[in-house]
Amino acid sequence: MGLGDKLKAKRLQLDISQAEFARKLGFDNNGYVSDIENNKYAPKEDKLRAWAKELRMSWEEMQDLMLEAELEELGISDPAFTMMFKDIPDMTYDEKQSILMAYQEVLRVRAKKAKE
Repeated sequence: MGLGDKLKAKRLQLDISQAEFARKLGFDNNGYVSDIENNKYAPKEDKLRAWAKELRMSWEEMQDLMLEAELEELGISDPAFTMMFKDIPDMTYDEKQSILMAYQEVLRVRAKKAKE
């Protein structure tokens, strides 16, 4: 499930239509919201902060949602690995991103070795 899917699920939990949500974000139509929710691209931080506000989420909760989506995209389903990110309260989002980048590099090296 991508970030867009997760954002859509949060919006639907609040029973807000896509058109209404787009208006709350300052858009004339729901095209932008639809593109995000269909995972065509991820919004930039300023837009994500607006989404978080309208979805009644803290910025930290939004960052956790983003991280969850990234872990799923990498195919990481080990609960111990994902809980590590949530159980370390002082770990910043940037630090979490660094760990993910290191993990991606491990996967790249393994794939390269498998081809040899």
